Order: sequence, then C-alpha cells, then structure tokens
Amino acid sequence: MNKWLKIGIAGGLVLGAVKLFKMKTVSEKMVSNLSNPRIHKVDLKGIAFRTEIKIQNPTKNSMSITKPAVTLSTSGKYITSNSPEQKSITIQPLATTTIDTIELNIGWTALAGYVTGIITKAPTIIAAFKKKDLNAIAAALAIPMEMKYSLYANGLFYESEPQKIM
Repeated sequence: MNKWLKIGIAGGLVLGAVKLFKMKTVSEKMVSNLSNPRIHKVDLKGIAFRTEIKIQNPTKNSMSITKPAVTLSTSGKYITSNSPEQKSITIQPLATTTIDTIELNIGWTALAGYVTGIITKAPTIIAAFKKKDLNAIAAALAIPMEMKYSLYANGLFYESEPQKIM
C-alpha cells in the first residue's frame, strides 16, 4: 500500500474521531425543553396548541439542527403533529436558542374519539378559554395530553421524552 494513502486514511480517521468527540460532548451537555406549551385558540374548528423549544448549548462547539417536528399525544396515542420542515437552524456555542413558534391544530372530530360527549362540553371549553383558564379546559376535556419533539442534530436523530401539558 502506498505510504501517502496510509497517511491519508490515518488522517481521515483522526478527523472523524475528533468530530465524533465534539458531537458527543454537545449531545451530553445540551439541554432542550418545550418552552411555554399552551392552548392558543379554541373555536368551532377545534383547538390550536402552540409551543416553542429552547435549546441551551453550554459547550464551545456549534451545532446544526433541523426544525423540530412536535407530536401531541394522549396516553401514548398519537393525536396530531406539525408538518416536518427541512429548515436548518444553527445553535451557537455558549448560548440559548429559541426555535420558532410551532402550532398544532386538532379538529373537534379528531378529539371526539378521545373525549366522550365532546359536543356537550364545547360551551364549557370555549367559556374557559375566554377566561384563559387552562385548568378548566383540561378538566372539561378530561384527557391527559403530552407533547414531544424530534429533530436531527448534526445529522443524528433525537427524540425528547413526552412532557405533560394537561
């Protein structure tokens, strides 16, 4: 084998190992969470939820992520999610980055499968929303809801643990 080829292969392996070490450091120290998950709107179409995602990068390495896909579920059963986007976001080193607001819409027909008597509860839900009383909305729906998100960080797939919102 040619001497230069061996040096090239060894150099490639060293660069790959350094890059993997940086990615491992960022993934171990990075903190991400849903920020302000909330009910945005209740109307005749259904309920709209909104949330942001905050990512704290305490390392000296930057990273690139895709815009997260957020999933809303109840007791592990899928309800809805936002459309995935191929939007790339750079997370700067030693900084906190807030990802754009993500909105999830759930129609009343989709919720009807999870909530019994949804038609009779609609006035209570709308009245509670007008008062901005999230606890009353959650009590009227009487279903536990969780949000989780998934994204690609430096080409590696990441999925958060579900976070209860109701």
